[in-house]
Amino acid sequence: MLRVGVIGTGVMGSGHARYITEHVSDAEVIALSDIDLNRANQLATQIKTPQLVTNNVNEIFTSELVDAVIIASPDDLHVNHLRLAIAAEKPTLCEKPIATTIEEARNIAKEISDFQTKAGKELIHFGFMRRFDPQYRKVRELVNSGKFGAPLFIRVVTRNVASTGVTDNGLYTNIAIHDFDIFRWMFNSDFVQVESHYPKRNSLSQSGLSDPLIITAKLANGIMMIADIVAFNNYGYDARFEILCEKGSIEVGIFGDVITRLNFEATPILGGHLADNWMARFELAYIEEIKAWVNSTNARVVNKDLATTDDALAANEACELGVNSIQAAPW
Repeated sequence: MLRVGVIGTGVMGSGHARYITEHVSDAEVIALSDIDLNRANQLATQIKTPQLVTNNVNEIFTSELVDAVIIASPDDLHVNHLRLAIAAEKPTLCEKPIATTIEEARNIAKEISDFQTKAGKELIHFGFMRRFDPQYRKVRELVNSGKFGAPLFIRVVTRNVASTGVTDNGLYTNIAIHDFDIFRWMFNSDFVQVESHYPKRNSLSQSGLSDPLIITAKLANGIMMIADIVAFNNYGYDARFEILCEKGSIEVGIFGDVITRLNFEATPILGGHLADNWMARFELAYIEEIKAWVNSTNARVVNKDLATTDDALAANEACELGVNSIQAAPW
């Protein structure tokens, strides 16, 4: 039984804790840490298994109760918490991003690489859960089948209901970063070009934010991605994408339905009630990712689809291309 400590008990941390408790038979949440101790205690009462609840993150890494750690703290704390993971030499799954700036990302990636080389094994992985989403995996299978022809470009929609506190740079490192990782994974090719574009500003977005953001990007293999990233859409969580190929198209809809258009036939598109965030849409992806991480940690055989430090850094490098392209918005 893998005893897991979870750092952060907000949306992500509480989600991970519940998924382990409800769906992972060979792991349990043994410890929780949050600066808001009341929130951590409430979660502990709900899931019942924690023996340690603290507002001191160091205790999670030093406690003999804890075998492995999930970092689900705010983005700007990831680097500090990753350094604690290195010092403790404990298997760790850290939510994306690896860091909020490219300088920090490169530095901590080097520190992790040196640590893992010395340890002789991979101990730190990163939370890019879409790799484990059944629909994304189905699309990769369909693309690789060849029956749709060669892929040409990707059309992406990623629209949050309300990303309070997000910055212009954060539209990349907190939201679009998932798209950079999943299509790099799907096509085994790095992003080499990213450009930012700004349509009319949403008057309902938080003050000073350049929202929405339109991204045009290109992979080294020539496939182009066109994405609209929205921090405040005010109508419900909306994540979709379509891959246009030479003979047809493959799309994943809002509700995870795989929609194909081939040989003059189109499959139906689902409709329904929209959620207020991404957790419901990607619940199964999170569960499968955690299962893969737990199994890899217990068996000491790494699942090839778990995001590595190199993968996390590559996603940040793609974000940096976009950040460097940001121009003063025309409002």
